[in-house]
Amino acid sequence: MQNKSVRLVDIAQKAGVSITTVSHVINKTRYVKQETRELVLKVLEEMDYDLPKPKDKPSGSKFIGVIVADITEDYYISVVKAIETYASEQDFSILLCDSEDDVEKEKRNIKNILDRDVAGLIMSPVNSEKCPKEIRDTRIPVVFVDRKYTVNDKVFVGINNFESGVAGTRYLASKGCRNIAFIGYPDTVYTAHQRVIGYRDCLNDLLPECQPRVLTLNYRQEDSNKLIREFVAQARPDGVLCATSDVCYQLIGSLEEMGISIPEQIKIVTYDDNKWLDYLKFPVSVITQPTAEIGFTASDLLVRMILRPKDRKKIAMNVFLETGFIDRL
Repeated sequence: MQNKSVRLVDIAQKAGVSITTVSHVINKTRYVKQETRELVLKVLEEMDYDLPKPKDKPSGSKFIGVIVADITEDYYISVVKAIETYASEQDFSILLCDSEDDVEKEKRNIKNILDRDVAGLIMSPVNSEKCPKEIRDTRIPVVFVDRKYTVNDKVFVGINNFESGVAGTRYLASKGCRNIAFIGYPDTVYTAHQRVIGYRDCLNDLLPECQPRVLTLNYRQEDSNKLIREFVAQARPDGVLCATSDVCYQLIGSLEEMGISIPEQIKIVTYDDNKWLDYLKFPVSVITQPTAEIGFTASDLLVRMILRPKDRKKIAMNVFLETGFIDRL
């Protein structure tokens, strides 16, 4: 009896290789050295992975819709690249839409994608509080990446944002910070909401005497710099957990204007090790997300639901992949 619930990430973890390598072995899309290929094939056999068969190729739509919250973020660029690579290996093409963190534009994107008769949809919602009727009622498989709706019955692939918020806060406390702040985006953004809850819970456990200090910014808000400077001057934090690398970028600029040194006066932890962090003359520690694995896993699950509709109920609703941590302090 073949185990159709086994995921690419499970194979990759047991074999000690990347999801990309597993994908290339299964689909024969790139050269993989013999030793590695044989190891992956052995693990596939041990775990009874259901290899794709010619008859599984789709006879209907050859398109997968992809709607991301903001394509300018490095996170989504990496995720989309992985989605496109895997989809192409399975003879699908993607139709990509960028919502630009605008709910109204997202509504148009959803309508445009669903009107194209796509086989499935991968999406990162702008607002997590209300799932659109079109998404709730659609019969095609849907997988959420990075973000999801608070109430829904779709598959989600990402990280445990709550636990990462706890880990980032605990790290700052371990470095001697006793007045730790959080800067992020509105609670309607799923990731920011979960990360700030983790921050608050960790503070309550480790530093109950430290009052939570949270600054909420809006996307593309022109006065973010002013708000950050006012917040720092009033809260006087010695450590800050940034909800995104974009928030971190704005924080660093504001601190430089204020003449506050990093990490001597304020230590920083952010998400995603973007290239610009390599050019800093001071250390910023980073919670890393497995963006390529998230994209590959989401694509793998979606394609399997497309090809085997009866197996949709066997797939876990929440797939949390492991984060990493770069300690630079």
